[in-house]
Amino acid sequence: MKNLFLIIVIFLGFLFSSCEKVIDVDLAGEPPRLVIDAALTWVKGTDGKNQSITLSTTGDYFDTEIPKVSGAIVYVNNTANAKFDFIEESTQKGKYTCTNFNPVIGETYTLTVISNGETYKGQEKLTSVNEILDVEQRDDFGVNKDEYAIRVNFPDVPNQNNFYVMSYKSPASVYPIFEVFDDQFFEGNETFGLFSDDKLKKGDAIEIKLAQTSERYFNYMKILTSTAAGGGGGPFRPSPASTIRGNMVNQTNPKNFCLGYFAVNEADKLLYILK
Repeated sequence: MKNLFLIIVIFLGFLFSSCEKVIDVDLAGEPPRLVIDAALTWVKGTDGKNQSITLSTTGDYFDTEIPKVSGAIVYVNNTANAKFDFIEESTQKGKYTCTNFNPVIGETYTLTVISNGETYKGQEKLTSVNEILDVEQRDDFGVNKDEYAIRVNFPDVPNQNNFYVMSYKSPASVYPIFEVFDDQFFEGNETFGLFSDDKLKKGDAIEIKLAQTSERYFNYMKILTSTAAGGGGGPFRPSPASTIRGNMVNQTNPKNFCLGYFAVNEADKLLYILK
């Protein structure tokens, strides 16, 4: 009996000592890829001349900051071959700005990015959008009927297939919340976007932005927002797990594809204060 007890003690000693062993897990990832954040937005009521593009790279899973890309050449051309240069800001690494962009509804624009000896190009047409009609507020939303919600009403453009991206920026979230939808079920009629959050409170300011987009950008944003919703955080949070390709193509080395998208849209924007 004593021998059996001794064997059990020795076995348990080996078991617990083995639990203390440190195991290093190699989280090997692929080399960094260029990320192009180039959504040029012409807000109604402005001249649209001031635009910006941000260049970064993908990072390791545990990175807390997004690596920015400096020293790139960035410019946009229209069909008349007018060139709009985007110059890197001296105070913000990776942010390239233009002060003389000329937005024209229906015009097609081509973005060129030259970075690390490789050239990336993407093309998009500038689309128009109707104005937001009004905003309705509720304070009895949610399961417990105690959440704020807003309904943003606007008319659909008739006799064509339309694709919309609506964003809501509020104190309730670090990142803007995006809503994407098409006009399949409300062609030519008045429709709405809906936003709620249990963290919203009276007096909060919500920046609402409505844009009509190309079908390809709509599909891109639909996948991107679905991925973000599944993983938490905003769609442009650091080091996204998925590699969702946009419309920017590496002309030098197609296998070294980049991430991000080049979009050109007109948008209507307003600020709503919760009552």
